[in-house]
Amino acid sequence: MTDAHKDFEAAFGRYLDAVGPVDAISTATAIFVGLIVSLAESKGADMSLPIQVKGGEQRDITIHPPNGEKEQPQ
Repeated sequence: MTDAHKDFEAAFGRYLDAVGPVDAISTATAIFVGLIVSLAESKGADMSLPIQVKGGEQRDITIHPPNGEKEQPQ
């Protein structure tokens, strides 16, 4: 584990202690979704469609388009 990993882990622990688990999860989720959406956009993905994150042996994750945007039939 790098120093940056340790620093991030410590900072997130302090954030969790300060705001509680609900707000910390909300923030972590927003960061995760933002990073995935940015990556998908940079790869030219159709942003009106859901983004699938394959979890391998773990759970898969689907990020749906923002409310109000129509999903196109597949």
